[in-house]
Amino acid sequence: MRCLAMECLFSYHFLQKIWQHTPTELLIVPAPAGRSSWLQQPRPNQIISSPSVAELASTYGIPILYMARWNDVLPHISKGEPLVTACFPRLVPQRLLEHASFFNIHPAMLPELRGPDPLFYVARGDVSAGISIHQMDLQFDTGPIIMQQSVDITNCASEAEMIRTHAITAAVCWLGLQTVSGVGRVQPRGGSYAPIPQIIDFTLDPLWSTQRTRRFIQLTNLRRQAYWVPAVQRWVSALHPFGDIEIPCHDGYLRALSIGSQVKE
Repeated sequence: MRCLAMECLFSYHFLQKIWQHTPTELLIVPAPAGRSSWLQQPRPNQIISSPSVAELASTYGIPILYMARWNDVLPHISKGEPLVTACFPRLVPQRLLEHASFFNIHPAMLPELRGPDPLFYVARGDVSAGISIHQMDLQFDTGPIIMQQSVDITNCASEAEMIRTHAITAAVCWLGLQTVSGVGRVQPRGGSYAPIPQIIDFTLDPLWSTQRTRRFIQLTNLRRQAYWVPAVQRWVSALHPFGDIEIPCHDGYLRALSIGSQVKE
């Protein structure tokens, strides 16, 4: 089996779990800008200094194909072979979809939150957490669903933990599939889209509970984005018990640090 992935934290944790049980024959990742495709042989003794999918593959002895064009991929995929992707930001051409079965791991309960950033909206409390395994088609996140599973993020205290929890759940589900085929259930009508968040999406709604507000800030901490408090028309950077800004919620308030403020010890 081949894997297709990009360099991201979700892919890293998903593939790490997969490869602990069944190392794959090849990892395909997008080539850096300006580089033509080439097949890198594994470097088993490589030390991982940061969460890099390519370096992780090297530690498992998995060759890496840096893909500059889709034509580079076709010779490395057998007819009808299942290929799994995790958070891959490109559409697969029809000629490849007809040649092999591409399965995508999406960190949301489709048809809700199709698109590039579903976990932001999960963190904001808009929908419940979950993952979907679906066959890829010519559009983003619209193919038949093979499997879905809810995800418990109750104990996640950071965005990194939330990403890892989703990825591990998805990996366990993938490993649990006895056979992978393109026979899934067609996605129901409706659903929603999860675009890249804009600044306005970081507004703290005063109708939220203190718990929802706190969780949203905790579970988006990797983004380094300030949060807008409409009641006081101020931006805050982080929650702090001695912060200089009060964030009103429907059941109380939280304190936070305004941009540029410092807490006196």
